Amino acid sequence: MRLSTSAKANIFYFALAVAVGAAIYLTVSDPAAERRLPPRGFVTASGTRFVADGEPFRFAGANVAVMYRDEDRALMPQTLRHAAEMNLKVVRVWANGEGGPEDGVTSVGADRADWPRTHRFRFAPNVWNEEAFVQLDRVLAEAARNHLRVQLTLANWWRDTGGVSQYLRWAGIAGAADDSAPYGVNNEIAMAFYSNAVTRQLYKEHVEKIVNRRNTITGVAYRDDPTIFSYELMNEAQAPTGRWAERRQWMAEMSAFVKSLDPFHLVASGSWGYRSAVERRAWLEEQKLPTLDFCDVHNYPRDDRDTFVTSTRSLAEFIENRAAAAYSINKPLVVGEFGISPDGFEGTSQPDWFRALYEATARAGVSGTIFWILTPDPRRGYGVTYATTRDDSLRAEIARGALALSSRADAQPPAALLRAGQHLVPRQFAFARAAGDTEMLPEIDLAGGNAASNEHASAPDANAQRDTRPTGEKGTAKGGILYKFKPQSAARGRFEKTGGGEGYVWGSGVGFFEYVIPARADWHRVSEIVVRAHVQPVFPVDARDGRISGTRVTLYVNDTDCGSRLVPPETPPDAIIQEWRVTSLLPRINATRGRALSVRFVVAVEADLPYGANISNFPAGFDAHNRAPVEVEIR
Repeated sequence: MRLSTSAKANIFYFALAVAVGAAIYLTVSDPAAERRLPPRGFVTASGTRFVADGEPFRFAGANVAVMYRDEDRALMPQTLRHAAEMNLKVVRVWANGEGGPEDGVTSVGADRADWPRTHRFRFAPNVWNEEAFVQLDRVLAEAARNHLRVQLTLANWWRDTGGVSQYLRWAGIAGAADDSAPYGVNNEIAMAFYSNAVTRQLYKEHVEKIVNRRNTITGVAYRDDPTIFSYELMNEAQAPTGRWAERRQWMAEMSAFVKSLDPFHLVASGSWGYRSAVERRAWLEEQKLPTLDFCDVHNYPRDDRDTFVTSTRSLAEFIENRAAAAYSINKPLVVGEFGISPDGFEGTSQPDWFRALYEATARAGVSGTIFWILTPDPRRGYGVTYATTRDDSLRAEIARGALALSSRADAQPPAALLRAGQHLVPRQFAFARAAGDTEMLPEIDLAGGNAASNEHASAPDANAQRDTRPTGEKGTAKGGILYKFKPQSAARGRFEKTGGGEGYVWGSGVGFFEYVIPARADWHRVSEIVVRAHVQPVFPVDARDGRISGTRVTLYVNDTDCGSRLVPPETPPDAIIQEWRVTSLLPRINATRGRALSVRFVVAVEADLPYGANISNFPAGFDAHNRAPVEVEIR
């Protein structure tokens, strides 16, 4: 049957109307469809910002002392009221605590003024403390009355609340609690928490107790309560260098588990940040997990010197770098802990430091800040107290900063911080010798000089040779020029950390050292440039047990990439000498014409193993046969 154009149009619009009506009916009548949308009042993540009921949500907040000590519990309503009076919108609360006095829980690494912590959530694997859960019910109810939202931290890496050490003790694994270790935890042993079947199950049981709970004060199920801002899987979850994948796998499992019980509340990892470019890369791989909704960092410059935050300017740089990292994966950033003691830091007062942080986070588009810690007790380390007049000016500064953040809730991240490729390294330190500095000049051997050719070098990535051949088996330069450099003769350098002295120069992380061959007046036909260097990795202090096989070093001659070498650690008295044979046209043309050459040893930010470079004299006992630690042979 043939239909007219108008008839076809009528049929089309009728079918469209039926489809739309059916969709509306299914959405309204199907409870499952309703559950696909967050309940009213919930905070959600939308790109780099938070949103609540369609409006941008940006906040200042506080960690609050309301859970463990009797005094803190009694004054909990006043603490939350003061938080609201300071224009704060979110408070961070500990919803964890394991073990008891018989388990050896101590205050190692904790603020001793906040001791003892007697109200635990769990005394033994199957012994729960209901009164601790009821206190959390009270906190949520009181927070709602004060129009505050609450972040619930579900576990703690550190021992002051039991933490992973207690979980491991219940699983029969000893040694994680170690008074001789920094902050009382042996991180190498404690890593078993992430993979052990018993500890993972114990943790999930606690998560179920929290997420499936119905508030005894309000009658509202936790998973339905918009007062809860987010769950944080763990406070300051650690992982030694090279073991980040173990933590990431645990984060993936546990964040997915939380989402299976409560699909609408936000979830954060709690792995607290990074110090170096390689840590940044691992942190981002973790934060990319689809079941994690926002990124979180902590900053304590007095305690964590490796962040190199020593001024309000470097504080702003710290904030910008972490914000750019979060924006590179299109997620919001929260500064989940920061603090400075009442005596200030590096000549900056405590109120001025807080002001600088709020201004930096406002400019960078950061979505939230949570200081440490609002408390009735003026003795608390980094505490902000309301019980005396000591912190009146500080609390006024916090109130101003909080108001400024919330009043600019719709602010977009600065364009400069959206250029992810410009923020890959948290911080570097550079040096450069002045023009004419004779310390960077090499020793020069002309044709016939004792220049080893290392003729046994093999294919690329395999030509690092332990040179133990007798002198008579070594070749010499014929008709060429040999330049010999001391390690400390580097003309310039840049690394995340760097240093040196007589006979060595080192840099950790990513960066470069550059040596300069001066220009010549004569021409010399060049068929090959051979570069040799005695270079070693610079491993982080927590890189143990051979988890890292070396560092990746790439040679550049006048900006020409001449290939990389995987540089392993050496065992003295042997020495491992890296060699590159450069036949690329541009370097050879420049060398032929006698132009100055820059020889740069680079540990690139994208390298698979970016673990620094140490260029040094040969180890004692190594027969170097008149070799220099850095040699460039023009043939």
